[in-house]
Amino acid sequence: SHVTFRVKMAEGEDEPRPKEFVTGFANEIGQLHPINLDYEHSRSNVRPVLSFRNDDSESLGDSSVPQPVSGVTMVQRDKTPSKFNLLKDWSAFQIKCTKQILSERIGSGTRTVDVELENRISSLRETHKKYLQLVGLTDTFMTQFRLVIDTQRSLAEHFAFMSIRSTELHTEFHYNSEVQKLVAKNGDTLMAALHFFKSNIFTISSKTMEDTLITVKGYETARLSYDAYRTELEASLKTPPSSSAAAAKLESKKAEFEKYKSNFEKLRKDLDIKLKLLETNKIRVMNRQLVLLHNALCAYYAGNHESLQKNVEEFHQKLEEVRSQAGDTPSWLEELSSRET
Repeated sequence: SHVTFRVKMAEGEDEPRPKEFVTGFANEIGQLHPINLDYEHSRSNVRPVLSFRNDDSESLGDSSVPQPVSGVTMVQRDKTPSKFNLLKDWSAFQIKCTKQILSERIGSGTRTVDVELENRISSLRETHKKYLQLVGLTDTFMTQFRLVIDTQRSLAEHFAFMSIRSTELHTEFHYNSEVQKLVAKNGDTLMAALHFFKSNIFTISSKTMEDTLITVKGYETARLSYDAYRTELEASLKTPPSSSAAAAKLESKKAEFEKYKSNFEKLRKDLDIKLKLLETNKIRVMNRQLVLLHNALCAYYAGNHESLQKNVEEFHQKLEEVRSQAGDTPSWLEELSSRET
């Protein structure tokens, strides 16, 4: 239905009052009712007043039915639940859930428990914490290892510079520079493997597991709502309805209980499926990532050992050649070291 809004004016006023005077108040009323604007002269000596009516001629203020004036716009709004009713329903829901939480904590209320599902949820939360810690430890290791690689590169540059400036120790400085360059290069390969490992662990912990934990929160909220309405219905069923109004109210509670029960069962099935998929995906991804990390670490240290051993052998051969050409004899410290070995 539409509401007609019009201005009554006292006798002697030739021009209607400005539309701006009406529009402000009309818009406020229009939040609840569609509004028609109309103007009408009154022959009474009363002060100008405002009134509105329905289009079906049922008057809300005045019984007369004015004719619409040309140029008047009609504002139509959809019927929506009032904010008061929404607030009332929300408050009632929150009170029921709060009472259920308090009754569970003090031990006077009952709680729906799926033992197997609760154990899986607890295991998921613990695993999520451990995976987040693993991501943090990997990040710490990468930060510190990056400092080592940067230091090795700096050493390589300084050794190379000293090999040019010191002709007597050119060979020794040169080989030390090459060793540091080689170790730093292998370190870059290991850093790439560590970064790949960290990104996959982060995806599992912060996205896949987090998404499942959001479903867990929804399941726990649905469980609480279900128990709250179940408790209320059980209390109502203890006393039979004494009137038709009480019977209708009881039927309404049963309908609400069935709605929350179906939602709870649906979320429980969804959570069960998500937990199974998460476990399967976690095992597959972690199996691959752990094997790759193990191979990368073994290749880094084994490769460095082989490269260092080869470099040391070449260094000793080159040193012997230089000494034989120069006719140098080993120092007493080198002779002592060779005797001990």
